[in-house]
Amino acid sequence: MKPSGRVPFFDVDPLSLYRPDLSARLQALGAPTYRRRQVYEHLMRHPSLPLEACTTLPAAMRAQLGPLMERRPRIEQRLDDTGQTTRLLLAMPDGIAVESVIMRYPGRTTLCVSTQAGCPVGCTFCATGAIGFTRNLRTDEIIDQVRLAAALLEQEGRRVTNVVFMGMGEPFLNRESVFGALRLLRDPRGLRVRARGLSVSTVGIPAGIIELAQREPQVNLALSLHAPNDELRERLLPINRKYPLAAVLQATDTHFAMTHRKLLVEYVLLGGVNDEPALARQLSQLLRDRVAAVNLISWNATGGPFRAPSARAVAAFRAELQRQHIDVALRASMGHSIQAACGQLVGRRARGRG
Repeated sequence: MKPSGRVPFFDVDPLSLYRPDLSARLQALGAPTYRRRQVYEHLMRHPSLPLEACTTLPAAMRAQLGPLMERRPRIEQRLDDTGQTTRLLLAMPDGIAVESVIMRYPGRTTLCVSTQAGCPVGCTFCATGAIGFTRNLRTDEIIDQVRLAAALLEQEGRRVTNVVFMGMGEPFLNRESVFGALRLLRDPRGLRVRARGLSVSTVGIPAGIIELAQREPQVNLALSLHAPNDELRERLLPINRKYPLAAVLQATDTHFAMTHRKLLVEYVLLGGVNDEPALARQLSQLLRDRVAAVNLISWNATGGPFRAPSARAVAAFRAELQRQHIDVALRASMGHSIQAACGQLVGRRARGRG
C-alpha cells in the first residue's frame, strides 16, 4: 500500500478550514475570493497584530469582522523556566483551559500543543488523565495555540519551527481537527512549518496511525509506549485493553511500510515500576527488527502513587538498550519548576490554586 500523498493546498479555501465563520461572513458581505486570502495570510503571518491592523482590507470590512475575532483563546497564565521553557495556560471563550509549552533549543523552537480539553484515555501517571475529559478542540483552537506562541516568540527574534502534538489529549481521538491543523501548519501561505518538523504522539490508536500514513506521510509518528508487555501496559494505560501491543505495533509496521519514517518510541520512566533492566531487554526485543528510536523521559512528579526514577536506574535502563543496539536518547528535563508536565496547570486551575 502506498500513501495517497498530499492533497494540493489550493483546492480548499484555507480560511474556511481555519475559521469557517470568518469565511462565511466575507462571503455574506460579497467579498471577492482574494479578500479571504488576505485575511488568512494576515492572521497567520502577523500573529501579534490584530485584524484591524490589516490595512489592505477596507475599514468597513475590518469593522464587520472585528467582533468575530473576539472568539479566540487568551493567555491566562505564563510561566517561564530559565529562558528555555515557557508554559502557557490558555483560556477558551467557553471557559475551558488547555496548555501549550514552548521549548527553546539552539537553532530551533518547538511548541507542544493540546488537542483535547482533558483526555479520555486515563493514563494512570498523567496529570491530564486525572482531570477527565471535557471536549475536543477545534482546528482553529489548535492553530491559535501556535499563533499565540508565535506572537510571543516574535519579540525574541524566534519563530515556531517544530510543532509536536504531545500536549493534553489523544490526537487520534480528534482526527478531523488534528488533520485540519496539520494541513494549515504546513501551508506555505501561512505558518510554514515543514512537514518533517511536525510530530503526532499517540497512545496507539491503530486507525489513526494508518490515516496519518495515508494523509500526512512526511509527518513524524511518536508512540507513547511506556511498557514493553501487555500486563504492565494495561496497568499504566488502560486503553491497552482495547488496543493491545500486537495491534498497535502492526499499525506502526504498516505506517513504516507506507512512509519509511522512523518510529519514535516515548517511554516515561517511573521509579520501581517500569525502569528495571529486564524491561529494557523486553523493549529491545519488541524493537529489534523495527526502524525505531527510543526517547526516555524521567517522570515529572504530578502527585499520586508514582515517583521519579533514580539517576542510577535511568542510566542502567539506557545502557541496557544500548547494549542491545537500540537507538536511545534521554530527553533533557525542562520545565520542572514551572509544572511543565502535561495537565498540571489546568489541574491547579480546576482546584482554584492558580
